[in-house]
Amino acid sequence: MHLSQADIVIILGYFAISLVLGLYFTKRASSSTEEFFLSGRRLPWWLAGTSMVATTFSSDTPLYITALIRSNGVYENWQWWCFLMTGMLSVTVFAKLWKNAGVMTDVELTEMRYSGKSASFLRGFKAIYFSMFLHTIIKAQIILAMVKILDAGLGWDKWTAILISSGVTIIYSLSAGYWGVIITDFFQFILAMAGSIMLAVIAVNRVGGLAALTSKVAAIGSHHYLDFFPSFEDGLLGIPVLTFAAYIGLSWWAKYSSDGGGVVVQRMASCRSERDAVGATLFFNVANYALRSWPWILAALASLILYPDVKDNEAVYPAMAVELLPNGLRGLMFASFFAAFMSSIATYLNLSSAYFIKDFYMRFLVPKATERHYLAATRVSMLGLSVLTAVVTYFSESIVGTFKFLIAFGSGTGLVFLMRWYWWRVNPWSEISAMLASTVVSSVIFIKFPQMPYYEKLFLIIVLSTAAWVIVTLLTRPSDENKLIEFYKRVSAGGIGWRAIEKKLPASSVRSIGYRSPILQWLTGTAFVYALTLSVGMLLLQRFAEGVMYAAVGLVSGILLYRRLYGQQRQSR
Repeated sequence: MHLSQADIVIILGYFAISLVLGLYFTKRASSSTEEFFLSGRRLPWWLAGTSMVATTFSSDTPLYITALIRSNGVYENWQWWCFLMTGMLSVTVFAKLWKNAGVMTDVELTEMRYSGKSASFLRGFKAIYFSMFLHTIIKAQIILAMVKILDAGLGWDKWTAILISSGVTIIYSLSAGYWGVIITDFFQFILAMAGSIMLAVIAVNRVGGLAALTSKVAAIGSHHYLDFFPSFEDGLLGIPVLTFAAYIGLSWWAKYSSDGGGVVVQRMASCRSERDAVGATLFFNVANYALRSWPWILAALASLILYPDVKDNEAVYPAMAVELLPNGLRGLMFASFFAAFMSSIATYLNLSSAYFIKDFYMRFLVPKATERHYLAATRVSMLGLSVLTAVVTYFSESIVGTFKFLIAFGSGTGLVFLMRWYWWRVNPWSEISAMLASTVVSSVIFIKFPQMPYYEKLFLIIVLSTAAWVIVTLLTRPSDENKLIEFYKRVSAGGIGWRAIEKKLPASSVRSIGYRSPILQWLTGTAFVYALTLSVGMLLLQRFAEGVMYAAVGLVSGILLYRRLYGQQRQSR
């Protein structure tokens, strides 16, 4: 055991605080399924936004980023930085659409958008697909990271780590539902950030400070660890450049959550207004990319000097926490690991159960029961999904490998999820064929061609899956006209892709939708957050001229974004 009694006391104290905060809201969460899954749709932007950041800041994140840095350097973070472009679409476009839809889960949209038995089948299929398959893989990846952390800190075996690390989270998630998730997220995010900053400061100081860190890392072999973009040494068609191009050109719009995704949609739906939904999503993107990345990156760069020969790159981060921190601080650091872990697991457990209960159990199995019955069924489903996740986790090995598979696995569905808002012809079979094609193609490629470059895998999955769903769309019947008109009016759809439906409406009901303003908002917002992200990193890594330049770009684009977003909202009132 590497933790002292003082460390254990601090960790137990954190557990007690989280449990009390979570259980405090049990009575309120037990009043209805809407309170249990959406906190009554009354959250302010800062609380919903912090919960978004806390959910994506999990125990696996610093281990994953450490592995990226140690394998290729800073530029490899574009593997996930690219998703900012999707995130800004949520801010400038989809926050409004999802709030207008008024759904509890993103899966619920299927029967709002489509008609007939195929729409019902799609809703049930996605409910099972997300709750029992996709989210199980995500949760397993998070728990696997905690297993590695607890192995480094306490020497626990895999099953012990799985059961104990999940125990407290399951208790308050079962009792307090989404209220427990949201309130504990706020506390847990603060603690998790404090822990990551603390370890980064100590690791960098151990190396000799920021200036010494950059000079020592720059002197390591032929690797370009400090580069923010891939090197062109291997030419324009070199694997690093092509992989980077795949991230920037393909990954962000092809991901399965291209129009927001379940976690973000749930938090937008729980906000008290459209303005709060936009503010929450904007805050999430700024904090997620520009702020929280750099403590992990600095610690990972320091690890290259402090632990040059360690082979398991994912295990380096918890090893640093054990070996570099003194008693007390070590306990605080492990409490921050638990905080990051618990916020993510609680969210995905709540959302997985929402899919299963709201979109499958209530819709198809028991449609006319009492709220008390549904709340009991919700808690049973959460226990069952937890057991399934524990089994999958036991057989998982690699965090980075799982993450890259998830990106590729869902990449065949992203375009159809975007197009369902903008093209009336998309129907249930479009989504079904995209999901099936993406599943089959990605599985075959990863199993049969493991050595194929990642960018080639991504390209093939996207092209073949897109071809499949477009062909299926054109060969199958569209949804009922009345259903499409109802959806058009409800979510404020429109544009070129809805012209055929607009012809069926009186002129007074046709909505003029401009593309120029949302596109400019999206581009401005993306420039703002990327400039802020790069300026923070460059200033920390002693590249002051470039850092100031990016900061100036961030300031100008930030002012323009604020005017475009909130100036237009004031004018519309």
